[in-house]
Amino acid sequence: MKKYIPMLFVLLGLIVNCAEFQGKDEDNNEELQAILLALSNNAVCPTSAVSAAPTNGTRFDFTQCSGPASAALKLAGFTANEVQLIGGLVGSGNNSTIITDASRLSGSATEKKATIQITYVMNASDSTIDVIMPSNTSLSGATFQITTTELKKKLLNGTSALAKPGLWASSQGTEKTLCLEIHNENGAHMFGWNGPCASVNRGTYEFDEESVTGFDFSGDRIALRINKATVRSINIYNANIGTAGNIR
Repeated sequence: MKKYIPMLFVLLGLIVNCAEFQGKDEDNNEELQAILLALSNNAVCPTSAVSAAPTNGTRFDFTQCSGPASAALKLAGFTANEVQLIGGLVGSGNNSTIITDASRLSGSATEKKATIQITYVMNASDSTIDVIMPSNTSLSGATFQITTTELKKKLLNGTSALAKPGLWASSQGTEKTLCLEIHNENGAHMFGWNGPCASVNRGTYEFDEESVTGFDFSGDRIALRINKATVRSINIYNANIGTAGNIR
């Protein structure tokens, strides 16, 4: 805690100085207050850079986070709801969510793309993880749903298999990693691979569907809905990985 004391005083000074301003500066004050609260509660959630593996990005290792979950995740750039930090990021139902506080696209704003690697453990036979990307602030957007045996697409009217389905033996209780990407190309192009993104064949997709309609592409963030599962880590990439199919 001693090493954070100088930072605490600096942040406190910034908050006091910023208190004179109104409008958008009030949002800055809220962010600074959240960081100050996190540090005062010994909250920690380190991030690290991913360099050219296969593209640049940021790694969030939730197994290294500690302290109050909301405060710790705020330090890493997420807003969290009803999650715990127990050997990773633990969610207990559909209200257990995190969303990035800033844009996390891997492609341009005109043809939005988003790319992540997710490592997780399903804690029950009916566990699910929704990966929403790009997401708006209401956690709405193009959505993959991960189950213990399958990767699906999730629309307002329900879930269904991808045209080239993602299927595997039950992963309940076993750590698993997926590399996932979504592009806005005449609807959603949803695809990905089993395993870490650094080891995939970028020109061949293990699961894939093009031109999926019905998604809201107004957002630019990445969100997770964690139902009876533990997310160990995610990598969020700054550039797209896939090079095959309807890629522009």
